[in-house]
Amino acid sequence: MAKIEFNHVGKRFPDGTVTLKAANFTIRDGEFFILVGPSGCGKSTLLNMIVGLEEVSEGEIRVDGRVVNDLDPKNRNMAMVFQSYAIYPHMSVRDNIAFPLRLAKLPNTEIDRRVDEAAAILELTPLLDRKPATLSGGQRQRVAMGRALVREPQVFLLDEPLSNLDARLRVQMRNEIARLQKRLGTTMVYVTHDQTEAMTLGDRVAVMNRGELQQIGIPQALYHHPANLFVAGFIGSPAMNLLPAAIAGPKLHLPIGAVDWPETIKDGAYGVAGIRPEHFRLAASVSAMPDTIIWNTSVERLEWLGAELYVYCEIRLPEEWRNHPWPEALRERIGSDGALSLIARLDPSLPIRQGEKLALQCDRRNIQLFSIETTKNLGLSDEAQARR
Repeated sequence: MAKIEFNHVGKRFPDGTVTLKAANFTIRDGEFFILVGPSGCGKSTLLNMIVGLEEVSEGEIRVDGRVVNDLDPKNRNMAMVFQSYAIYPHMSVRDNIAFPLRLAKLPNTEIDRRVDEAAAILELTPLLDRKPATLSGGQRQRVAMGRALVREPQVFLLDEPLSNLDARLRVQMRNEIARLQKRLGTTMVYVTHDQTEAMTLGDRVAVMNRGELQQIGIPQALYHHPANLFVAGFIGSPAMNLLPAAIAGPKLHLPIGAVDWPETIKDGAYGVAGIRPEHFRLAASVSAMPDTIIWNTSVERLEWLGAELYVYCEIRLPEEWRNHPWPEALRERIGSDGALSLIARLDPSLPIRQGEKLALQCDRRNIQLFSIETTKNLGLSDEAQARR
């Protein structure tokens, strides 16, 4: 196991492109740590810098207190599993798993012991004499993991290892990887663009965008208390609803209604309100309480998923709301005609039909407000923002 510390770590390529900006955080000893973000956000670059496949442009990476910036990958005692399986088609499963140990010239008895142990952990024992061509995608990925496992590294690094698998196999392999990490107790760093993987696998999750860390925390904290608009819109499926907001007197005004609001921002200020789909529900009455919004709308589209029902509704923003300089996270959701789609997650047993008129209700306590200047969550304290 190992603790990995990042001290103002940055990466700049020779052409001037910056893919990582001043990363400051610590991966704890024995932690399952997830790096998640859209393509091109810098997460794979960060992973490659840990293992030594990319040079550090600035700052330090320390593993158990030792600076590893200039160490060759072979001297870092780390093992990496890539998106492509990178296993040799002409070798048996046994020989593929044993390959790094033979390169290291370990005794045959030690090689056999490690291969047999890894095969048992990954349930590959019956497959040891087969060739990769006869294996499923999930089995091939387990062979790649076995080849990393036999090295007995202090850190495992996984770069989008499930991207090539179908949906059913991804679920199966998520369970197997989580079980493996808990069994070994080894520090594991896992890169993915799939927020479902991130939220179901990690002890802690780091959300990245455009080379910067946006927030680090347990999955529940990222979901319920996003530090900024990017995290709010990225974490959650479906994503958090985002709406224009304005403070006038003691009220927070949204395109779907107004609600009493604590005096946290000045009168006349604008913000972006966030509401999770599950925080809409069918209105219990026709008149709203001061701390509740009642929104009369109609159903544009339905998605019934068995245990969940997603109701898609649409609002049309007035001209003054459309042309305001909203942050990109909200602006990209507003159509050229001012249309903005909102999603409610309701009881799947409700007999709701497309085109039906509904009254939806939302409590003030379930509305999060973000600054349009900084995009930060105005409901989080400065101390909480500093810890993100």
